[in-house]
Amino acid sequence: MTTIVIPYSGYIPGGLHIGTDVSISGRTHHDFKRFSISLCSGPTWDSDCAFVFNPRFDDGRVVRTHKQGGTWGVEETDGGMPFRRGHNFDLHIKIDHHGYKIKVNNRHFCNFHHRLPKEMVQYIYIEGDVYINFIQFSEHRHGVVPSVVPSFAPAPVPAYPAGAVFPPVPSYPSAPSYPPAYGGGPLYNPPVPLTTPIQGGLYHGKIIYISGVPHHSPSRFTINLACGSYDSADYGLTFDVRFNYSNCYNVVVRTHRQNGSWGPEEKHQNYFPFSPGADFEIMILAEHNAYKIAVNGQHYTEFFHRIQPLQRIDYLNVTGDVRLTLVRFQ
Repeated sequence: MTTIVIPYSGYIPGGLHIGTDVSISGRTHHDFKRFSISLCSGPTWDSDCAFVFNPRFDDGRVVRTHKQGGTWGVEETDGGMPFRRGHNFDLHIKIDHHGYKIKVNNRHFCNFHHRLPKEMVQYIYIEGDVYINFIQFSEHRHGVVPSVVPSFAPAPVPAYPAGAVFPPVPSYPSAPSYPPAYGGGPLYNPPVPLTTPIQGGLYHGKIIYISGVPHHSPSRFTINLACGSYDSADYGLTFDVRFNYSNCYNVVVRTHRQNGSWGPEEKHQNYFPFSPGADFEIMILAEHNAYKIAVNGQHYTEFFHRIQPLQRIDYLNVTGDVRLTLVRFQ
């Protein structure tokens, strides 16, 4: 059986969903100290990670945590050490509404509640004192026979020095190399204002990622999901970030526009996630009833559909006081 080269970074086609089952088979080194399996937004855990599973034989525990904005979360360590040096293992991670259910060698080991949206996960990253023989993602939805995602070639990732303390800081290109999106690849540093087709069209399950930096003295910037590329097009969603505009300060207004008329505005928010001159990433997930919107890996709001069918919406439009660094469609 071919062993996957470690460190290993692999793109997850279709991402994670409720019902996804991740199966990993491998063997620990004879002098196993620690290894980690991370579900990340980018190719390594240098990006945000929704879930990190980190067996530490030298500590006699398995650490479970997450990472957001460069900061590691609270560690969960109960359950002991189910791995042995130089022994084979089978690991299963099941995603459900509440979080991740983990089995080791067909025995339930632990649960880990969602801290970041599962929809942000695009990569699996494995490193450390471990051999990996097999990785499989399967789907169990509504009683349908599971579909299997075939293996894919590992992306080369720099190794970390022997004896490094987890987590080391890996050296990785600042511009991630994402796989081609539907109808084309990501847009790096596109100009603003931006009007671009939504690659592959809009449908339930589609995700739009927008990364950028507000100007240092911004008034507002606006993201529109538009029914066409012309100025008077209907907007299925307007996400209007207002730092200082029209008597609004640090408010995100959500609304729509149809037949030239603006709809009711939604302004409720628990916090304002944007700062002048600070990087951000917005993730817009189209679901059956609403758009789910996360900012910097954290769920921010929902906006129920006012224009349907979603296929009418075929363009992304961004204007205002912002510099875009990346736009991609999944």
